[in-house]
Amino acid sequence: MSSKSKHVRVVIRTRPTAELADHMLQFAPDRKVQSDPLIVGPTTQAVHIHIPKSAEGGFINNQQEDWDFRFDSLMHNASQEAVYDECAGSVMKGLLNGYNGTILAYGQTGAGKTFTMTGASENYKHRGLIPRAISQVFRDIADRPQLSYTARISYIEIYNEQMVDLLGDEEAGTCGLNVVEDQNGTAQVKGLTVRVANTEEEALSCLFEGETARSISEHQLNKTSSRSHCIFTIWLESRSRVESSEKVLYSKLNLVDLAGSERLSKTQTTGVSLREAMYINKSLTFLEQVIIALADKKRGHIPYRQSKLTNVLRDALGGNCNTLMIANVRCERDYIEETISTLRFATRMMCVTNTPELNVQYDPVALIKKYEREIRELRQELSMHDTLSNRSHVQHEAFTEPQKMDIGRGVKAFLENEEEELEIVSLRQVKEVFHQMRALYKLQEQENEDWQRIHKSTVGTGIAKEEAHELVQQGRRPSDGKDDGVGDLEGSGFGVGLAPIVGGRGPPGGLATALGPTPRSKEKDKHRKSRVTPAFLLSEDDDARSEGVPDAGYRHMEMLSPVDVSNLPALPVSSSAVKSLAPPPSRAEEFESFKRGRGLDMTRILAENKAVLKEKRRIAKESAEQVNELKKRIDGLKDSIEQKRFGRGVRAEGPQTSEVIIDEEEYTFLTTLQTLKTSYRTLFTALLQTRSEITYCSALVDQCRQKLMAEFEGWYEAQYGGAAVGGADDNGAIAEDVMDVGEKFERMQVARMAREDPDSLPFYNARKSEGRKVGKIKARRHM
Repeated sequence: MSSKSKHVRVVIRTRPTAELADHMLQFAPDRKVQSDPLIVGPTTQAVHIHIPKSAEGGFINNQQEDWDFRFDSLMHNASQEAVYDECAGSVMKGLLNGYNGTILAYGQTGAGKTFTMTGASENYKHRGLIPRAISQVFRDIADRPQLSYTARISYIEIYNEQMVDLLGDEEAGTCGLNVVEDQNGTAQVKGLTVRVANTEEEALSCLFEGETARSISEHQLNKTSSRSHCIFTIWLESRSRVESSEKVLYSKLNLVDLAGSERLSKTQTTGVSLREAMYINKSLTFLEQVIIALADKKRGHIPYRQSKLTNVLRDALGGNCNTLMIANVRCERDYIEETISTLRFATRMMCVTNTPELNVQYDPVALIKKYEREIRELRQELSMHDTLSNRSHVQHEAFTEPQKMDIGRGVKAFLENEEEELEIVSLRQVKEVFHQMRALYKLQEQENEDWQRIHKSTVGTGIAKEEAHELVQQGRRPSDGKDDGVGDLEGSGFGVGLAPIVGGRGPPGGLATALGPTPRSKEKDKHRKSRVTPAFLLSEDDDARSEGVPDAGYRHMEMLSPVDVSNLPALPVSSSAVKSLAPPPSRAEEFESFKRGRGLDMTRILAENKAVLKEKRRIAKESAEQVNELKKRIDGLKDSIEQKRFGRGVRAEGPQTSEVIIDEEEYTFLTTLQTLKTSYRTLFTALLQTRSEITYCSALVDQCRQKLMAEFEGWYEAQYGGAAVGGADDNGAIAEDVMDVGEKFERMQVARMAREDPDSLPFYNARKSEGRKVGKIKARRHM
């Protein structure tokens, strides 16, 4: 995967038809590429269209007759698997390696875009590009155990220029999403729901959930026409499990199902469908304008913001992405004009060039760990270098508090001329020296302010300036010799709340107050500790030692010996503890009581659903008997009619060259046969509908049963501390839940699929879970 510019690949897919206009539409390899021996690589496919001039144009008719188009590939009457292998191979390979990818399906309404992208959800073999891409993503993730992948899923719909979150909560409101730009200029949908998918089944469930919420309507050209553009996105995030690398690869795959362009003269839509068609054609027109602007190298501005579709797909159109477009066309004569329009759009799309780039980001937590590791290694190298250079005393780590105190004492001695010079060994030490000088300077300023305040107080009390100065030099205050003093001059200023000691001397003045605790300050600290020491924690030895020390201000604390607990009474045992030692009751009895108590509502719902299911099965059985009876009568009438025809010498299936006259009995047979056939079709359609309802009811009953059992398991475990899986008799044997016919058939079907095609299990399980979810929603609405 190179980061050079590459054009958008375009693949043409035709819709299979029995009315192929082969006299107007021809497919063949490109003759120019085949005839040129200098061209090496994959050959392109050519599409030739010929429309004869109409006689209504007159003698001078300049109507164009021939169109020639060349594309990267052509898929004519191709299967779903062949289309996926041709279109998604390179895009999926780049996705796992950190490159963005986009696959778009474009074409007129009814051309097969939704079938190409999504496929038939009822048939596993007819699944489309999106389910196949999901399967390949998780299959490739399993083949790369050295990498850790995180897959996320989002699904949005653009309906009438309004963005709808198909995976969001309906109650929270999923309409009115907006497109914003992140700090890198990438378009993002604000408030979009992005779900984490750990397995293929979870990702398929997100797909099927979104499909049930899509906007679909019917018109003359398509019974299930998509009325909106849908974008299914797979977000991947990968990082190495083997290497402790901070590199993280991000990539995304956009699978876009565009709404079909419509000609209102052919669809003949009205009302809401007409309004939807106008929005669809408008957004597709804006998309074509963006493509024309991208194809023109002289254009400086690209009108991405004209519509939300082009704004969301900004990366896919001329940006950082591997883009492929599938142009779906119809080959019937009635749709040849729309086919030409689609092929023209596809030709313009091939002129767009993208520049796919590797999406790499760096995890900040991993980066911090990497930087810490590098710093530690560099410090080790510096230590080795200092050792080899006889500078082992140099420190590269941060200074501790005792080391800072030593540097402070050295700075103080240098400032007081006690030492001639300071030994400089590292830049860190120089910075710490300046910090200590600043601290001493601030302390000196504070002491100067204290001196000025003392001077003012001494002038107010009538003491001479010389005496006050002498007292300050001694580190004492004018009030030290009096009993009413309430403060003492300490290292950082005036300390409030410590009564002075009579006749004592304060610490030396000047810069010496910043250099750690003095004996007097230690004694004061001990005095403070004695005020917060409880008396019952002091021993008698401490009291004796404190009496022998003059002016002692603290008492030594000792650890008390552990208390002897051998004679203490035993703790009372709660009734719940005694109860927990007893064996739990029978699960079967508790399950019956649970159904009559907390699980009454769910039991009632389960019983109602079972009753409905039983009634549906009874109706289906009666309908099947009626259908079989009608089939027997129809076969009997056919035999009677054949005998009548044979009797008059006319074969039933042979061509009739002359008019045949039938008698009244044969006419009665034919009339009765027609009536029975009509009744047979009606009953058979009703039987099919009833069987679909039985499938839905069976899923609903299964869901209610599972929910009831899950609630009972949780309740039983909370009550008795044991896992409850089904009921159990008094002997501890687990009572198996009796399965009905539908459940047994479902188990057999799952077992058969697991033997024949194990890869299809996630697909069917996702469809089943989505059907249960829809049934649960419907059941809640009816409650």
